[in-house]
Amino acid sequence: MKKIAEFYKALGDETRLKIIQMLAGHEMCVCEIIDKLDMSQPAISHHLKILRLAGLVKDSREGKWIYYSLNDSVFKDVFETEDMEVISSYAAPIRRKVESLQKSMVRTDPSICETLANKQKKAKCEAFTKRQQKAK
Repeated sequence: MKKIAEFYKALGDETRLKIIQMLAGHEMCVCEIIDKLDMSQPAISHHLKILRLAGLVKDSREGKWIYYSLNDSVFKDVFETEDMEVISSYAAPIRRKVESLQKSMVRTDPSICETLANKQKKAKCEAFTKRQQKAK
């Protein structure tokens, strides 16, 4: 029962739903998610942790990079006491989708993360400067 509660709790947040929607398109590195949602790294990591603990996403590490993707066995893992035929009807389309997803572009060009991080830093500096100018 606890797994089911965690599953639905993870789905009860708009940011986490956006992350799931993005991961339904392709595997992503954290830096890509940060860039798309324009949120801080700690905030994104917090949401990814909740999604991972609920079994909705899985991660794979390659050197210093961590890649996130949808977990195609989530229904089987979370609803283990349910009829397997029902679970298969939910899981089969998701499994087909996950198997056909593209890999993160960062896997082939890690400099993308640095570019995205610099872009976010620049945007923060510009926002800070604007606030300072308004305060004067």
